[in-house]
Amino acid sequence: MRPGLEQARDKQFGAFAVWQVLCEYTRGEMRVLVDRGEWVRVFRGVYREADTPPVPELRVEAARLTTGLTSVIAAYDTAAQLHGFAVADTRTTHVLGARPARSAQLFVHRDHAEAAELELIRGTLTTTAARTAVDVARTASRDVAAATLEAVVEQSVSPVRLAREVLRHRGRRGYRQAVELIGRLDSGPVEACHGELPATARGYAKAGVTPTTDLDPGAAEPIPAARLLCDAARTIPHSVCCATPSAVSRIGGDRGNG
Repeated sequence: MRPGLEQARDKQFGAFAVWQVLCEYTRGEMRVLVDRGEWVRVFRGVYREADTPPVPELRVEAARLTTGLTSVIAAYDTAAQLHGFAVADTRTTHVLGARPARSAQLFVHRDHAEAAELELIRGTLTTTAARTAVDVARTASRDVAAATLEAVVEQSVSPVRLAREVLRHRGRRGYRQAVELIGRLDSGPVEACHGELPATARGYAKAGVTPTTDLDPGAAEPIPAARLLCDAARTIPHSVCCATPSAVSRIGGDRGNG
């Protein structure tokens, strides 16, 4: 690869745009390299070298190049991959961007994200673990959503933090599914709004909190995620928060389209 394009490639996680190629190669030379299989198309107008794997960082940068946006944010399943959570859909690259677009390979969501919901992972701007988990919990199948939430908790993101994050998504697709699954994390099926999680060492460890973190102001015990959901300005109907698993399924729908 010629020096000018090589420099651009190295700054872009291995991706490079056609306009960058044409600063160093003619169209005929580029066509030969593509036909030989030495360069592989990532998205429209963006390529990678055949021996460069299409890792999430590369695909997110390719999304920025193909859309012409100043920046994009890895989100949903793509953010989950960057965080190391197992997800089912690895074919489609999901990013947040100013101009929505959708294809089989690239989904640009025009979701709002605040600065507190973003972080850098290996140089790629990504939604935080909690935000990512809630987005997947809302939109994925129940099995994938549940597995993702369990993986997040294993990585020391507490159910309480997830409960606080999901409240920001009220009214969005899959909200009830996410509420139900997060409510089950700290004590199994949600059967009551108060007193589900005793103040035991196991309870603290499972919730990912300490006796001085995420405490109920009136008692020296952690606030269970289910109780936090119920107490947050009564944003979730009692029938959903305090229902048995079968009742929740009837109310919210098994595919989380509430």
